[in-house]
Amino acid sequence: MVKTRDSAPKHTMPTVLRVLLSAVFLFAMSIIFAWFIEVRRASGDFDDAWSFITSHYLIFWYSVVIIFFLLAVLSAILWRPFLSTGFFFGFISAVTYAHIQKFKYREAPLLPEDFLMADQAGGLMQFIDPWEITRLVLGIILVIIGSGLLDHYMKKIIGNNSAKSPWWQRYALVPRMTFTIVALVGLMLSTDFLLHRENPGNSAESDNPKVEWLDTEFTGWDQSYNYKCNGFILGFLYNLGQLEMKEPEGYNEKRILEIAKKYETIKEADTKREPLNEIVDNVIVILDETFYDPELLDKYYGHTGGDPLPNLHALFEDYPSGYMYSPEYGGGTANVEFEVFTSLSIFWSGRLQYINSVPKLPSIMSVASWAKGFDFDTDAIHVYDGTMYKRYIVYPKMGYDNFIDEDEIENPERENGVGYINDRTVYREILSLLQNNDGKQMVGAVTMQNHATYSSAGYSDLEYITNHPELSHSFQSLHYADQYLGEFLEALDQLDERTVVLWFGDHAAGVLDAYAKSDTKSERDLAQLTPYFVYANFEVKSPFTVQEVAEINQALGFDFPTRGVNLPTTTPNCLANTMYNVMKAEKPVLQYLLDVVCEESPILARKYYDVSDDSPAKIDTATLQEYELVNYDVLSGEYYWPYKE
Repeated sequence: MVKTRDSAPKHTMPTVLRVLLSAVFLFAMSIIFAWFIEVRRASGDFDDAWSFITSHYLIFWYSVVIIFFLLAVLSAILWRPFLSTGFFFGFISAVTYAHIQKFKYREAPLLPEDFLMADQAGGLMQFIDPWEITRLVLGIILVIIGSGLLDHYMKKIIGNNSAKSPWWQRYALVPRMTFTIVALVGLMLSTDFLLHRENPGNSAESDNPKVEWLDTEFTGWDQSYNYKCNGFILGFLYNLGQLEMKEPEGYNEKRILEIAKKYETIKEADTKREPLNEIVDNVIVILDETFYDPELLDKYYGHTGGDPLPNLHALFEDYPSGYMYSPEYGGGTANVEFEVFTSLSIFWSGRLQYINSVPKLPSIMSVASWAKGFDFDTDAIHVYDGTMYKRYIVYPKMGYDNFIDEDEIENPERENGVGYINDRTVYREILSLLQNNDGKQMVGAVTMQNHATYSSAGYSDLEYITNHPELSHSFQSLHYADQYLGEFLEALDQLDERTVVLWFGDHAAGVLDAYAKSDTKSERDLAQLTPYFVYANFEVKSPFTVQEVAEINQALGFDFPTRGVNLPTTTPNCLANTMYNVMKAEKPVLQYLLDVVCEESPILARKYYDVSDDSPAKIDTATLQEYELVNYDVLSGEYYWPYKE
């Protein structure tokens, strides 16, 4: 038979059979690609990749399914299965190469947020071998050309639809659309549980959401571990997803701007404040890891050795100070840090905003961005792995120009030579920043010394013996942290520069079962309390007296000695506002909303109200409704809030 231009090839394969064979081919390639991706996730370690596949076979095969649907969508669009696999191989080769390079220099996996930081790519090029890039690009080009040629020659075997056929048959419109729809639906169904996670409230499950049918859980705070346990595909999708917050009633642009205007008017009428840069030269915000007060716990955990925190309790007498009701217990540092730095609350938004929301924002208002607006240099310090809780991504969005983690800290000291970097090292680093900077300085610091496990510092000589071995080590660590705090503030006293410090503990040690599991609410609340104070090397005063604070605390249900504190017990979202008020400094518009929130509802934590998933109606005031709307708008909405300080 002589073939003409308008006739079909001799061996034209039926479209249905062609689609079925293409699907089989794509699934086979999906298995190969899933294996290839895991090898690349493990930076070329075949044994590591094989160990993952055999021990996490459900996750591996689920990754295969997701890759198959991705390939199917691409193939349906191009209607060229071989060329589609070529393009897909090129894509995953480039992406996994970026992952390998990032892990090599940061020991952290590639995250979706990294693509939003493309402006920083130039700085990374110094670590990349140009010849490696050249080989990668040439390899991708050759694979795509080869897959294109394979597609071309396969047409001679399976044939084409006749050029004389109607256009919808010639372009296989019906099977093509059907295949596309099926592939898209499959892709959406297979990824929906990761891309659209519901907010499960402030429970621990939101930190590590479990997926029973995959026999796994996802880790928010450590993405290296998350990828290792769940593979590259599921790990990447987990981070690509957005934790879904329930949209509050009445949310819209007009309402947000009304709230902004209301508190802007109040701010404009407040003429007794001075600009931040005219009041202070240095602003320091310090989160002291697992710093709590053992003297509140003597009913069940009495100890020998006297007061472990003499410097802190002396500060209570001389500076604005109080106890913070932490929304966390035994962990969750980043949640407390988030509230203090941004003055937003996890009460509605849920935990781990450092993981779920902030990395996806172009910027977010914070104590750092506010200070930066007054020409302060901004530095963040955390003496641990900077990739934890995505801090290396989050801090720049908060307005920090520089981030010093454990790899960049100078001359780190560890308690007894083991354990975590101690608080003295953090304070020394802060002093170095202040002394080596001629301009104004804002520093946000997070310590690690007291972190669990509490015996990690390995103290051989314990002064504060309790009936709980881990607590004995914890109390000893607290004592040394208190000593280093005293040394730090003595050094600040000698500075000519006006300096203010907001200092707080993030949560108590997670071994206070006698309190945390008590049947009595007042005892459970004691397990949530940590100290805080506002220090300055110039005169500052609390707007409250010790007696007034005692009465406020009593009304809130707290039964403990005042120890001279003269600031009310409150939650982390109120601390930055407290600092601005003590200094009588100009503050962001949001803080005027916080003035009302922190007076009406000084404790905004689910544990205080014994609730889990639903916001309690009994504290649903008009001001809290405004605050909830702003929280939603900034973290999950359209960010209509006009102030990005």
